[in-house]
Amino acid sequence: MDRLKAIETFVRIAQTGSLSRAAQELGTSRALASTHLKQLEDHLGVRLINRTTRQLSLTEIGHEYLAFCQNMLTSFENAESVISRRREEPRGTLKILASMAFGNLHLAPAIAQFTSEHQDIKITLILTDTSFSPFELIDQGYDLAVWMHGIEDMSIISTKLGDVGWPVLASPAYLARHGEPAHPSELENRNCLVHRSISPDNIWRFQGREGPVAVKVLGSLITNSVFALRAGALRGVGVTMLPTYYAEPDIASGALVEIFKDFQAPRRPIYVLYPHARYLPLKARLFIDFLRGYVRAHSW
Repeated sequence: MDRLKAIETFVRIAQTGSLSRAAQELGTSRALASTHLKQLEDHLGVRLINRTTRQLSLTEIGHEYLAFCQNMLTSFENAESVISRRREEPRGTLKILASMAFGNLHLAPAIAQFTSEHQDIKITLILTDTSFSPFELIDQGYDLAVWMHGIEDMSIISTKLGDVGWPVLASPAYLARHGEPAHPSELENRNCLVHRSISPDNIWRFQGREGPVAVKVLGSLITNSVFALRAGALRGVGVTMLPTYYAEPDIASGALVEIFKDFQAPRRPIYVLYPHARYLPLKARLFIDFLRGYVRAHSW
């Protein structure tokens, strides 16, 4: 038995005093309306409406139950109305997961701007350099994740926001001691500081005028932290690759020098990830649109 449908049918019969009129207003047949009423009475074990060939009338207990049902349906409709409005109003809390470097450098100021424009939306921001699974994203209640990798999982949507350059960099002191390599193949004999997530196979790939180039690199540091890579590069420990959203100030000041300008390393995408859902809340849609515009406004 569809109890809610049976209750709606009972209330409409009581209000109209007619099975036929109630069925018409509910968009169903008289026989089905009668069945719903009988199922409800059988479920409760009482008679709610006395039926004769000429009229219908509520029993004493029917009157009592009608008041309860009307209050319940009103509360139900109010709750539905509140939920529908919440979906169309930018309010509530967004729980966001992001990588440490991008989160600190760019997501934090972006969120500050976003929340100043949407003061009814609160943000919970968690930063980590630890990889996560789709299960963790959903199970831990995150609304969104901003990540440098997409996820191939039917339960997760990966939407590309833009992409970022990862140039090869070294300090002037390192280049003065070891010389500036003219071709990526020379990196085989250099101390390379490797980002584990970007180059899990320790291969740096480039596109040159004569086609693609792949070089197996080794060195004294393998990490998932761009902070550690930058520190090593600034100290002249070796050559590294850093995202432009992080390395731009060092490149501009000359603290780090871009090498291989004739060989371009692949640009890496930035994704926003969120659990697959038919109805994405307005607060999430607004933030995704805002973040897409923020990323496009920066020439990384």
